[in-house]
Amino acid sequence: MIRTIRALSVLVGLIANLIPLYGVLYWGWDTFQLLMLYWMETVIIAFWTILGITRLPADQLGTIKVGGRIEPATYKLLCGYFTLVAGMFISGHLLFLWVMFSGEWLKKLPASSSILKELFVADGVWLALIFMFVSAWISYLSRTPVYPRAPARDRSLQQPSSGWAEDAGSDAVGEVVGGLLIRIFIMQAAIIFGGMLAKTYGSVAPLLIVISLKTLIDMAQQAGGRRHSSA
Repeated sequence: MIRTIRALSVLVGLIANLIPLYGVLYWGWDTFQLLMLYWMETVIIAFWTILGITRLPADQLGTIKVGGRIEPATYKLLCGYFTLVAGMFISGHLLFLWVMFSGEWLKKLPASSSILKELFVADGVWLALIFMFVSAWISYLSRTPVYPRAPARDRSLQQPSSGWAEDAGSDAVGEVVGGLLIRIFIMQAAIIFGGMLAKTYGSVAPLLIVISLKTLIDMAQQAGGRRHSSA
């Protein structure tokens, strides 16, 4: 059953990545629309990642450094921490995208239309968003991060190794948030640099490269998750 769900997740994810390709080639999506679509996908991934933390067993949450003190991590602390981290990067990306790539885009809006409507509804971008949301949801349902119980000990006496979360329990947390962190640091950089090339050279080729790179990275992450789960 789990394998079927994961296979469905890969299929839905592949469709979600092919829709932007069709949008660029046949629906006339421009650089800004494509980049805003991928920005929204990061928001979706962050949402399901934070929910994924709440599914972890309480004894696998590790420890967290708060105010210079090492304390046993709680769902509230971890969700708050990663919401803050993701929120800072996502907000920074949004500001960067609007400053660097919006250009004359706002001036092209009809007086009677809203920004959200033109960005995500008018040219079929909403369809890609639905598949991205469903793909992330299926991945959330199929992910079962279960690890051996850490040896019984007083976690309040543990010393930090990375400054925010560590020990055996942090392996489980890392499994859940790893995809989001990779997405933020690698995929967004690839998207932004690809967008800069498209803006500079005025060609559809850089956008196709961005779509292809993103698809390969997504498929590699999903394949890695399946190998880890079956190990």
